Amino acid sequence: MEKEYVDEGRSLPLVSVIIMNYNYAEFLPVAIESCLRQTYPKVETIVVNDGSTDGSAQVIESYGDRIIPLLKPNGGQASALNAGFAASSGDIICLLDADDLFLPERLAHVVELFRSASDVDWVFTESAPIETEDIGLEKLDSLFETIRAMPVSEQIEKIDFRQQLRQGKIPGFTPSTSNLCFSRRIAEKLFPLPAIKGLSGMAITDLYIKTPAVGLSVGYRTTRNLGVYRFHNNYYKNLNVDKKRRMFGEIYTTTGYWIKQNFPELSKISQKLLAKGYATYRSSSHASDYCADADCDQMLQTYLAQSNWLKRLEIYLMIAYYRFRLRFKSFV
Repeated sequence: MEKEYVDEGRSLPLVSVIIMNYNYAEFLPVAIESCLRQTYPKVETIVVNDGSTDGSAQVIESYGDRIIPLLKPNGGQASALNAGFAASSGDIICLLDADDLFLPERLAHVVELFRSASDVDWVFTESAPIETEDIGLEKLDSLFETIRAMPVSEQIEKIDFRQQLRQGKIPGFTPSTSNLCFSRRIAEKLFPLPAIKGLSGMAITDLYIKTPAVGLSVGYRTTRNLGVYRFHNNYYKNLNVDKKRRMFGEIYTTTGYWIKQNFPELSKISQKLLAKGYATYRSSSHASDYCADADCDQMLQTYLAQSNWLKRLEIYLMIAYYRFRLRFKSFV
């Protein structure tokens, strides 16, 4: 059983949880309830409905003033995150996909890590992968107890990866969206995100958020499972390899391009992401599919035009290298 949060007399930071939802009405109640049942007392739950065509709006309406509802036309993941952040007031910002959920003690642990050092600007956690049939409102308590009993060796590490990332090294410790928390201080540098939708609706994803955050600031990573990642047949799982490459290529190319535009001090990592993304994009038979706001060919040409001849040569060589590697891989 989780313990109630006990404060030590210090003022408590407000935590804003931004739930992003698109056509997940069947999962949304569990995600919302997992936020409302937190042991930490100062939480605002913002639910962004990104133009869903199912019953999501009715689910959100049923919670009344217990949440902050945002209903908007479909604009993709970045657009939904921008709307959620604009509506937030929290000192700490946590992200949650509508098909995932938090353990009741998650935010209490996250807050303690933020409060442990004044220079901490991000906290990354982990989530237990659970089949969707084992998740339901009536099963939450037993599910949480099962996850707490899992034999996971918790490691908490304070990480300063700024120098390595600026040298072009991709961090291997950055988890998925629902495990990401940021201070408002760093979030105000990251938001608003480029509202690029692309063919999949996810041309700008958590890759764009967590990469600059790690390159600009210090944070904590804990291996403790403080959430649940739901296994189900989502959009990505139903794509064939060729379409996955198209989607991956679009995400990485767009991310690399926009990191260069907004964070020029991170040019080496932006170059690597763009080259890897463009190589993957060109390896897909769907590379000819045109999307106005995520035109990979145009982004590459603009990036090259902003670079000197030596950088252009490096980029071409990196693209050739990644394309060669893709010949021997089933995906990326």
